[in-house]
Parts: sequence; structure tokens; C-alpha cells
Amino acid sequence: QRAPRPRLSSRRSAAAASDDGDWFAPRHRASCTFVDDGAWPRLEAAARALYDWNAKINVVSRKGLDPITLIERHYLPSLALLEAPPLQQLPAGARVVDVGTGGGFPGLPLAICRPDLKFDLVDSRKKKIDVVVACAEAANCENVDSIAGRAPADLKGRRYDLVLGRSVKNLPDFFDTISPLLSTEGSVLYIKGGDLEEGVSAPLDSWAVADLLGGVVDTDKVALHFAGADVAGPRRRR
Repeated sequence: QRAPRPRLSSRRSAAAASDDGDWFAPRHRASCTFVDDGAWPRLEAAARALYDWNAKINVVSRKGLDPITLIERHYLPSLALLEAPPLQQLPAGARVVDVGTGGGFPGLPLAICRPDLKFDLVDSRKKKIDVVVACAEAANCENVDSIAGRAPADLKGRRYDLVLGRSVKNLPDFFDTISPLLSTEGSVLYIKGGDLEEGVSAPLDSWAVADLLGGVVDTDKVALHFAGADVAGPRRRR
């Protein structure tokens, strides 16, 4: 079910969320050389909208949350995936789905920076999808379909070239959920910390998020790339 546009009359506008300077500091921008200059104002508009809404609806953890924490904990690790070959090499028109998107991560920042791709952002919690819709609107991001529902049941007939995830659930369960969504050549790009769970094949490749960002963010998260065959079963260890 596609989420309707939420009513914003009771919310402050994104521009009024804060009257300080740029939320993406020079060091943040320098770490993301793969982000076009024109994308930064749109990324900031989305971030300000989320920060404003999060004060009313708990979309991302409020513990210790300030603008810098929001940028460094959520936005920059998402943007780091732009440097990873699975996303970097997707051709124009490719379809991407972010399953369990929560506040729109990693999918919305990526969609803002890759307007040539088509993104579906999916979460079972409608209140979170309502906020994602508002953030996408604030960023004037038109290549996003925000869906309140569950994968794969509410995505019948849709197939994707890349499936995104970020610590949604343990990987075996995540793979069982998303395997019907993969196109013939589709693959998975997943951000997680810690070791691989038992029964999960080694990824095709992996990249430390901190390395992708040139060390500007202190995180132990890793971006893992899995082939569709590993997700669907042939090399999956039981």
C-alpha cells in the first residue's frame, strides 16, 4: 500500500527545523566526493525534516540525537554506499528496494543522489513511512515510492536489481524475506556490524563504512555484498 502524503499543517517546515548553519560540515562533504554539489541542499532538507518530525514521532532513536549525530549515524553511512561498486555500477533505470527502511535509511539519501534509479522504500510501520514521504517531499525527491507494508507480500510482481538493508533482522531471516524480490541478476547490499550469522555464505565483497568515508565517522559497520544465488539458496549453508 502506497503511503498517502501526510498532513504537515501541525509540523514546522524543514526550513524552520533549525536556524543554524549547514548540517553537513565541510569534513562531511569532503568525505563524500561521490555526492554531486547539487544534492547537498536536498540532503539537508530531508535531514531537517526528519529531525523535526522525530521530535514528535519516534522514527530513529532519540538518545543523544542532535543534528551532527543524525548526520554521522544515519546519513553518512547511507551515503557511503554510493562508493560501493554494487550501487556505483547500477545503470540508469535500475530498480532498488530498501526493505525495513525505518526513517528512510539507507534508501532515501541514495535516491536523492541517484535520481536516475528507481527506489522503493518499504516498512511495515505506517507512521515511519508517513515521515519518509514528508522527508522525500522536503528534498523534492521524485524517484521514490514509499510503501507501508511487508516484503515480499506487499510487493507482489516487483523484481529488483539491488536490495538494500541495514541491520533490519538477522541475515538468514532477511534473505528468506527478500529472495523472491531479486531479479535474475539481482544482488543484496547490506550494512551490519558484528560477525556473520551461522548458515550465511561469505559475501562477494565487503567494505568498512569508515573506510568508504575516509575515517570521518567512527563506526564498526560493514557494507556486505551478496550474490542473488547466495541469498536464494544454492550456496547457502543450512
